[in-house]
Amino acid sequence: MPRIRFLNDEIEFDCAPGTSLPRAAVDAMAGLPFGCRAGTCGTCVIRVVEGAAGLPPAGFVELDTLAVTGHLEEDERLACQIILGDTDLALRWDG
Repeated sequence: MPRIRFLNDEIEFDCAPGTSLPRAAVDAMAGLPFGCRAGTCGTCVIRVVEGAAGLPPAGFVELDTLAVTGHLEEDERLACQIILGDTDLALRWDG
């Protein structure tokens, strides 16, 4: 079972593989910001500090939104587009 570390809130949370990151954040009561939850607004940009290799690659919508919002670093992703696998993650976000 993957362990998610929400570094901004100093929360560690275990959740089942296949869980969306937004659902895990809500269940963990983490302060991760969300807007549209569809990958188009860019509100939920996160930095994957650990575990990025275990995530599925970003899709076209996510890559386009990241580019439009100026988030072009390799470790930046949209939290709303992430479905958890079996890899532990450590995440950080602005705000």
